[in-house]
Amino acid sequence: MKITKVRAVSHKVRNTMTGWKTSLGGHDTHELIFVRIDTDEKLAGIGIASPGALFIAGDTGVNVLEMVNNRFGPAIVGADPFDIEAIMHKLDQVVRGAERPKAGIDLALYDLCGKAVKAPCNRLFGGVIHPRVRVTRLMGMFEPKVMAERSGELAKRGYSAFKLKVGTTVKEDVERVKRVREAVGPGATITIDFNQACSAKEAIVSIEAMEPYDVALVEQPVKLTDLKGMALVRQEVRPLVMADEAVNSATDALRIIDAGAADVISLKIPKMGGIFKARKAAAVCEAAGVDYLVGTAPGSRLLDAANAHLAASLRNLRLPCEIGEFERMADDPVRGFEVVEGFASAPEKPGLGVEVDLKAIGLAE
Repeated sequence: MKITKVRAVSHKVRNTMTGWKTSLGGHDTHELIFVRIDTDEKLAGIGIASPGALFIAGDTGVNVLEMVNNRFGPAIVGADPFDIEAIMHKLDQVVRGAERPKAGIDLALYDLCGKAVKAPCNRLFGGVIHPRVRVTRLMGMFEPKVMAERSGELAKRGYSAFKLKVGTTVKEDVERVKRVREAVGPGATITIDFNQACSAKEAIVSIEAMEPYDVALVEQPVKLTDLKGMALVRQEVRPLVMADEAVNSATDALRIIDAGAADVISLKIPKMGGIFKARKAAAVCEAAGVDYLVGTAPGSRLLDAANAHLAASLRNLRLPCEIGEFERMADDPVRGFEVVEGFASAPEKPGLGVEVDLKAIGLAE
């Protein structure tokens, strides 16, 4: 089987939880890039790339389309889609970095290869070790009362893990955590995400003030380049400290672990270049005895199905994963993946295991 054509198109979804923001900024629409890879055996795979917010990722949909349609696509026509190592190596030779468009190619390849062997794509990288994965739901940096109300609504639907965006003032952030704890109950897992908002000392003060409300995990409290600050926070506070913006590759994961800067590494398919490279970062964590979880990039059931395949295959996974944010998006052209009472399972149909309305996004035959 050989690749004959690669194409990508843009599609926008809307955040139904309007007013969403983080300490870095916010927006209520998300551009997604759907990727289709065709073969000489009439099989096709569908992937998705998430350019992300410009103020976080530094990328745009226009650039992702350019990379897939005019750089990466032509470079892999004629390749065997099962040669994923060789294909990703080729893409790395064509363009340094550009992991987000590479992730779209990666997911389309896994979807295609799974369909070719009539098996879920996780069978291509070890299969399922976690039949059910607990899901963490994210909550934007709303007013404390609103954040608590919305978290409480999710708790009633069976969710038991929540990640709260914080980073305004100590008083307001503590109030956010306090109110959410009261709304979701004592047994829920609460993560707070500063998105780099603090200095190390500021973060320590805030986290210690939240101690009565049993925060389990603190994400990226300081600037992504401040590994000494991250290490200091990790040494001084009780909750686990997780790296997100600071880690985009297996090499980054090794650097952060060597610096003693994190207890947990966030594995994100879009910014790490796909499942193939995210699993390399996971292997670094496993070798070092450092925890990980699968982080989110909100947008579509297609991406969260891929996240579920990845999470289900990770041997050392102990923490809930961020694979339910498709629920707050309207205009998603994908069906076949849902979270049930706060847990997700990797789809069992071939490939990524979901149904994409190709006509709706302009990728039909």
